[in-house]
Amino acid sequence: TETSAAADDQSLGSLSKYQLTNTDGSIPGVNKPKDQIQTKPSFNFGFGGQQTNAAVSGPKADTPLQVLRDPTLLTFIVLCFLFHTANGTILPLVMQTLAIGEGRIGILFSGLCIIVAQVIMVGSAKICGDYSSLYGRKPLFLVGLFSVSIRCVILVILITIRESSGSSHLIQIAILSTQLLDGIGAGFFGTMYILVTSDISRGTGRFSMTLGLTTAAMSIGGTVSGYLGQALAQDLGYKQAFVILGVMSLVPALLYLFCIPETYIPPELSAMGSIQEGDEEEHDKTVGDTAAAVKSEMV
Repeated sequence: TETSAAADDQSLGSLSKYQLTNTDGSIPGVNKPKDQIQTKPSFNFGFGGQQTNAAVSGPKADTPLQVLRDPTLLTFIVLCFLFHTANGTILPLVMQTLAIGEGRIGILFSGLCIIVAQVIMVGSAKICGDYSSLYGRKPLFLVGLFSVSIRCVILVILITIRESSGSSHLIQIAILSTQLLDGIGAGFFGTMYILVTSDISRGTGRFSMTLGLTTAAMSIGGTVSGYLGQALAQDLGYKQAFVILGVMSLVPALLYLFCIPETYIPPELSAMGSIQEGDEEEHDKTVGDTAAAVKSEMV
């Protein structure tokens, strides 16, 4: 009917207002035939010249070299490596601290370390999913990063008390309770690092590559941490090992605090990211009003 045709024309007109257009004026993915839509991945790594295939038009993913030139991404990769280098070995050291010289009850407390941490991790991940878009990435991520340093300080205090007054079930339970912070750190970091990686790779078309880099840095850091922690505990003792690991964990936390900005962009702003050239003045005014409203809500 004429009414439905007019509604379709109006919806396409409003859609083209907020979408990038091709050189022929068509909307990408809407008016373009299926056989002309590029679906193959890009294998241009950015080391040679530009592609000369003029038949391919529309947005393209950044080359891997362009992605690796992002200083924020490089800083975040180093941060992931340093965090897991400090944090990866703390759980095995805590389990050994609880198990050595305590008989069967020590083995029980050692096993409970994993259970307590996993239960708290689930709740922490749920909190991050609910509030990361409300408060931004940075406050929640900092909670996970600084939790490792706080945990190491508490462990040093408890081990010092145990060495001076002897071991007891109360001290064992107190050492076990530090696994609450392990669950918080694992839940917050494990959830937020994926969100921050997604924010950093926004608009590049290389989220999988970026996530692979950060995950690889975490795995390498965890491997290094296993050897480092055991070497420190064997040569210096458990208390000194926790002191060194606690100081090491401050490095990624301070690095994220001072060197990486807030990466979250509210949907109100990101929705205004693509608009035709003819609407620049109206777009700038709308973005300015939206930004002011968002800032006032966050304050």
